[in-house]
Amino acid sequence: MAEEPENGPDLQNLRNAVRDAVESGRDLQARVRDLMLAAFSSSGMDPSRIREVTRATLEGVGASTAFHGAASGEKAQQAVDGIQEALMQAAEVSSLAIREAAGHASEFARSDLRHAVDELASLEKLFLDTLAEVARSGSVTAKAGFADIQRHLQHSGSAFGEQLATHVSTLRQLLSQTGQEGLQSGAQVAGKAAEQLGRLAGALLAGIREGLADSAAKHTGHGGRDAGGKEES
Repeated sequence: MAEEPENGPDLQNLRNAVRDAVESGRDLQARVRDLMLAAFSSSGMDPSRIREVTRATLEGVGASTAFHGAASGEKAQQAVDGIQEALMQAAEVSSLAIREAAGHASEFARSDLRHAVDELASLEKLFLDTLAEVARSGSVTAKAGFADIQRHLQHSGSAFGEQLATHVSTLRQLLSQTGQEGLQSGAQVAGKAAEQLGRLAGALLAGIREGLADSAAKHTGHGGRDAGGKEES
């Protein structure tokens, strides 16, 4: 039996917006990226949320793959490229947040930071597993389009896999060099690391989104699009 889509008005709005973007076909990679970044900005980037947003985005893509007929596979690839670009931004932001947290070691338990790095390292697998899940539960057209993308990823790897590995290696080296002094016990900081890292990541991601919007406005010569694809005034 196919899995039920994860519910919630924000996730349903995301599916609808992605479906509309795919059907429009205009600036597809950038629009899908921006929709995902907006979803991350609004509710954080813990692994469960990243999986929910990635799955909802892929479901939106799958729901509209047949719209472009013979070009459906190409549009699906563009959309998945946008997903990978958003995940690359998420990985970069998470890496920066962990590095910032490591610079304030007295506020964190080392085990919390190591756990955060382990979660970051699993991001590519999370994406590939979610893609496979959505492909299995999708329409015949969606399955065909996603199958081609999966074969390419299995052969060449994901676009952000190498970048992710570099982030993880750098962070693990950094944490191995962090001194023991000043680190609090896990009991003292229980739950604090995730909250603080989430705030740091959210602030950094907001800056990245602003930079992307400014870049888009310069290229078009007028106001950019918001995360929902609407023209800004």
